[in-house]
Amino acid sequence: MSKLSKDQFDSDKFHTLYKMYADKMAQDGAPDIVINTFKEHFAHFLSNEESYLTEDRICPVLPDDIPSMDDLQKYGDSGRAALHKTAIIKLNGGLGTSMGLEGPKSFLPVKEGRTFLDLILKQMELLRIEHDASLPLLLMNSFWTDKATRERLANERNGDPNIPMTFVQHRYPRIRKDDLTPLSWEQTPELEWNPPGHGDIFTALLTSGLLRLLLLHGYRYVFVSNSDNLGAIFNADLLGYMVKENVPFLMEVCQRTVQDRKGGHLARLGGIDGLLGLREVAQCAPEDMDCFQDIDKYSFFNTNSIWLDLKAVEQAFLHYRQFSLQLIVNPKRAVPGDPNSPEVFQLETAMGAALSLFKGAQAVVVPRSRFSPVKTISDLMLTMSDCFEVTECNSVVCADWRKLPKINLDPTVYSTVESFFSRFPDGVPSMGNCTQLTVRGDVVFPREVILDGTVEVVNKSRQQLILPPGKNLSGKFAVA
Repeated sequence: MSKLSKDQFDSDKFHTLYKMYADKMAQDGAPDIVINTFKEHFAHFLSNEESYLTEDRICPVLPDDIPSMDDLQKYGDSGRAALHKTAIIKLNGGLGTSMGLEGPKSFLPVKEGRTFLDLILKQMELLRIEHDASLPLLLMNSFWTDKATRERLANERNGDPNIPMTFVQHRYPRIRKDDLTPLSWEQTPELEWNPPGHGDIFTALLTSGLLRLLLLHGYRYVFVSNSDNLGAIFNADLLGYMVKENVPFLMEVCQRTVQDRKGGHLARLGGIDGLLGLREVAQCAPEDMDCFQDIDKYSFFNTNSIWLDLKAVEQAFLHYRQFSLQLIVNPKRAVPGDPNSPEVFQLETAMGAALSLFKGAQAVVVPRSRFSPVKTISDLMLTMSDCFEVTECNSVVCADWRKLPKINLDPTVYSTVESFFSRFPDGVPSMGNCTQLTVRGDVVFPREVILDGTVEVVNKSRQQLILPPGKNLSGKFAVA
């Protein structure tokens, strides 16, 4: 069954369908604001309306339009003075299913045997000591990650005992593609639901009571970033700029490269003096794709690290009643990895889309070292390698991201974290002087191996190839 046509949209069909979802969410304990937000998204989804941001509706953001973090050092003292009003939020809802993970992605060991969460907790400990500030940490979990994360944190203490270390984002019913009804999956009822994307952070802060609690205890500012981006660490210059210039919403952006051209970009909405906003690939009309991918015209992308003034968030709820963010429709299978299970749609939003809802919102250009997410097995290999190092403040950065090697691992062999670790049993080889690594076939790498320049390892045999230890690999190494 396709989505409803425009002349069907206001029919009884829509209202009958929506009631099924509203009843399901109410029985699940969803607050009214969440059900109403879902209704808006569901109506937009069913209406079949295109919501393109065409070239005539946006303008590029020029380099001189937004500040660079390098030019904000004069705000450092203001940032340090506001530390006692600041909290840190990490987005911790992901399972990393695309990498074959079943538990929280933040439990994945990424550096010297330490997990994302281990490194984050150490970052917070060092920041509190350095600045003599409470700096509470909050992890926004999904229903998939909450129980395991709370168990992991059972013996941890927050910087402020009045502030809980976790809160849970809401969940939306998944939509069957064939008849548009809510998915029913008795074998695993949790599969009937999906986290609604990190755009839910604003509503989750409100309905959990944390928005009010943080303000009540004097925390006006929060820094939000992905738990898998270990380069996103607190910075006093950025906080000071936000405080001194009274910025309600500050988005960290990076310069786009050729590798980033297919991802979303920053733009001005409505004209050269318009509000800042984002255009994602799903919002780009086919005829505008060349402009969309023009990294000289649209030069910046969202790192998904943002700074929020909680008083401005509170005022936004009073003004808008609910956050209406750009809808993302994510097609999936009911059971991940099972092509025979029903096709479903997930309705989601991204928190960066709120940029255009805040008058006075700004973006700031940050160095690429503040953006090092781990989304793929290749990203994991790079982060584990000697291309990245753990700094004194426990962030994980590379000396020069422009020199990072390009990695192409055989997807039929290195498709999951388990399959990757089993072929790198002693860790990742030295890659400091490697420019490109291509692996085809089943190959095991001892730790003592050094990769130099362009390396191609090809194993065409049916037997697993175990490279000899202590070997310096350069050029092509093939086994028939």
